[in-house]
Amino acid sequence: MAVTLDRRTRFDVDLRHVTPDQFFGATVPDLLVRHGALMAEGIAALDAPPLALEVGSRSWSFVPSADTVVVEDGVVDGAVIVTLDDDAFSDWAQLQVSFNGMAVMQELTFRDGSDRDISIWDALWHTLLEGWPVVDDDLEFLDRDGAPLDLGQSFGPDDDPADIAHFLREAGYLHLRGWLDPADMATIAEDIDRAVPAYEEGDGKSWWAVLADGTRRCVRLQEFLEHSPTTAAILEGDRWEQVRRTLQADDELVHSKAIEALIKPVGVVQGASDVTFHRDCHLGRHPYGCSGTTIGISVTGGTEANGRLRVVAGSHRVAMPVEIARTGDSYLPVIAVTTEPGDLTVHLSCTLHEAAPPKTDERKVMYAGFGLAPRDGDLPDGSQALREMREKAPKLLLTAGAPTAEDAWGTSDT
Repeated sequence: MAVTLDRRTRFDVDLRHVTPDQFFGATVPDLLVRHGALMAEGIAALDAPPLALEVGSRSWSFVPSADTVVVEDGVVDGAVIVTLDDDAFSDWAQLQVSFNGMAVMQELTFRDGSDRDISIWDALWHTLLEGWPVVDDDLEFLDRDGAPLDLGQSFGPDDDPADIAHFLREAGYLHLRGWLDPADMATIAEDIDRAVPAYEEGDGKSWWAVLADGTRRCVRLQEFLEHSPTTAAILEGDRWEQVRRTLQADDELVHSKAIEALIKPVGVVQGASDVTFHRDCHLGRHPYGCSGTTIGISVTGGTEANGRLRVVAGSHRVAMPVEIARTGDSYLPVIAVTTEPGDLTVHLSCTLHEAAPPKTDERKVMYAGFGLAPRDGDLPDGSQALREMREKAPKLLLTAGAPTAEDAWGTSDT
């Protein structure tokens, strides 16, 4: 298979406080030997400016030189300049948090550059630390026999599990057609409507948005399982276990009972509802947790009229900067996934994806997933800080004047 799901290279148990002197003195030289050329290719391909970091009274600049990258003391001409405190630098140097994660939390300070520059350097940072390229002119999408892959195909429950697992690893997403009963989806749609009055803004288990007419709507219902026996039966059933076995192939995925019901109304003007292109790992922690699988359960269908999932094929293999996908300049294929009630969509946590906003009709969808099995010797819950960041983000969108998720986001789940 093209790519293993388990891309974890770092353990939370190994985290420590890293100072700039330690990082630039002991870590960066070896990283540049291994990944400097790959990083330089990305800088040239994306026309990225140098990056300058200010920490306390000192500064360092990453500058392309010949076929590699060098670090120079001070701030070089033309650099985008990011200012970090000691703790933020330590987290960033260990990929616990990204520039985008800091921006979402309204904690990123930079000057002499654009959001695009920051997004590119988020991607290039993964190139330096993890060897994840931002461009790959030789990238191909091939089926198990080596023929070109049909990126628009879908798979039924009777299709070959090996073909399905291969497609997921090759393209980074799936459309599973007809895996759940549409009649169950109609029941769940009613369950969602009945559950909404049990949620209120500020309860810590729901997300809200503002519509053009000023109405505040609940758009995400967490802890939904207790409101829907039909959903509970699906997650405990044989078909859901078939999904897990099919997706995992040679990896090991584990069940999660966590499920969220989403309502996608028309005309959202503020709040976290329709999330533009992002990776689920874009706030941070890619090498600690990727790749999990996020599964969208189409309660209603997903179409151009009522919104649907769009994915950037291969973006789990090439670290295309998020801002490039958001501005329509994708150099990888963008695929819109049209679904019927009972269909499933699957995307990897490293795959760029978005929820296109509804135009004329409301949409309902649920999100669940399977995570990678815990690793021996690691801490049991290292992602707590990331989850807290994720839950704080929609509140900031409603209270700090950011109009919509189109303008400021990077989150987990579509």
